[in-house]
Amino acid sequence: MLYDMSINAEQVRALRESRGWSQEHLAEVAGLSLRTIQRVEAEGKGSRETKLSLAAAFDVPLGRLSVVTAGDLNAGQGAGTASMSLIITATLLILAGLFAGVNAGIIIAGAAILVSGVAVHAMETLNSMRRAAGLSPLLGAPTAIAGFSILLSGTMVLLLGLSVTGQLWWMPGGVLAGIGIALMLSSWALRLVGGEPNPS
Repeated sequence: MLYDMSINAEQVRALRESRGWSQEHLAEVAGLSLRTIQRVEAEGKGSRETKLSLAAAFDVPLGRLSVVTAGDLNAGQGAGTASMSLIITATLLILAGLFAGVNAGIIIAGAAILVSGVAVHAMETLNSMRRAAGLSPLLGAPTAIAGFSILLSGTMVLLLGLSVTGQLWWMPGGVLAGIGIALMLSSWALRLVGGEPNPS
């Protein structure tokens, strides 16, 4: 059996002791061997099934037994930088559109990019929460996140164009949405054939 999942040994020990349980009792309640409980508390390693059994025995969320490492803290940093870059670019475009005498095209482009930046940030936050809970991320591959962001941008261009000018902006909005869909589909296709991993 592979023990590739980190389990917070201090948290397991603290939860066990706060209930007044011995290691033997925890093993019985969790349906695990005494040796597994000893290994978890000594090494902080166990299988996903072990982690699930412990979380069920303690009646706590799976994330409470997770170990937060420097890598986990930095995992979303690249996407955080990407979403911040999108938000700054969007703000500059909106300001440029306003200073240019309310240029609807520039303002709509800025608003669409702003939505993309917020969406990328929200997706990365959701992915971080899912990783902490021991679940695989939604749209974890960078290509899928980029596709999702561009699809939202295209949709926003279509809708904002309609609300501001009274016309659907099929060409720019449709092209962006199409590129976003193509990126998401290519990411999923690559994952199916083993070309792009979905980080977990």
